[in-house]
Order: sequence, then C-alpha cells, then structure tokens
Amino acid sequence: MRIICLALALLVTTTLARAEDVASLISQYRRAHGLPAVKADAQLTAVAERQAQAMAKSGVMDHNVAGAFATRVAGVPVGAAGENLAEGTKTWAETIERWETSSGHNANLLLADATHIGAAVAYNDQTHEAFRALVIGRKVGLRPFQPTPFNPSPGVQMWY
Repeated sequence: MRIICLALALLVTTTLARAEDVASLISQYRRAHGLPAVKADAQLTAVAERQAQAMAKSGVMDHNVAGAFATRVAGVPVGAAGENLAEGTKTWAETIERWETSSGHNANLLLADATHIGAAVAYNDQTHEAFRALVIGRKVGLRPFQPTPFNPSPGVQMWY
C-alpha cells in the first residue's frame, strides 16, 4: 500500500512540476502582453490530467471526451476558466505557439484575470500521439455562505 501511495505522490509531483514549466512559458507570453503571470495549481492540473488521459485513451481530441468542461471544473474554486487542447504536438512550446495564432485559444492564454493553470500531456497507447490539455482560470477563495432574506439556507458554501 505504501508503494502505491508513494508512486501516486511521485506522479502528482511530476505532473505538477511539468505544469510549473508550462506556467512559466505562458507567464512569459502574458507579461509580454501586459498581463500578470500565472502559477501552476494542483486542482487545475488534475482536471487537465483527466482530460488528457481521456483523449489519449479514446484517440480523440474533444472538449467533452471526459465530460463537459463546466462539470469537470465544478469542484474547483474558479471564478472564470477556459480550456485549450492540442493533439500531435511535440513540445509545450510548440503547442503554445500554435495557440497564440488561434483567436479562441489565444483569448484563453490572455484571460485578463487568470491566476493559475493546470497542464497535462498523455500519450495514446497505440499511436504514441500526444494529447495536451491546459486549464487556465482565476482561483478564488472559499468563503462561508452568508444568509440573506432571499436565501436563508445556513451551512451552504458557495464559490465566489
């Protein structure tokens, strides 16, 4: 059991370290456009990892292969978030360069109030093709729900 926990911890640590490298590349690009840097986040990286793994397993690049994006990030305290996907690129630098030339992907990279990213890559077992997923968003704190006359439910917590 300890070996399994150690292997899982090593995998999470390695994945987060890669996400930190991607965060550095994206932060350079954001700073060049007058925006603040982003940091790697374990929760967003886990969302990206599930998406990359699902795409690699199915061999299909699709935003819904692991479920709807809104559902996949529902448990993460983000105020705004976007997702970029790539298939077949060799490096993160190549992937980011491609996204920079695509208006929708570039808009996610330059999400004005973004604070954190999650990034992951997985490979198809048969083709060994890379499937990359990036989740970028504004992390927010979890604060206790404040009852009002319009919503007096005590004990409910909300993200905002």
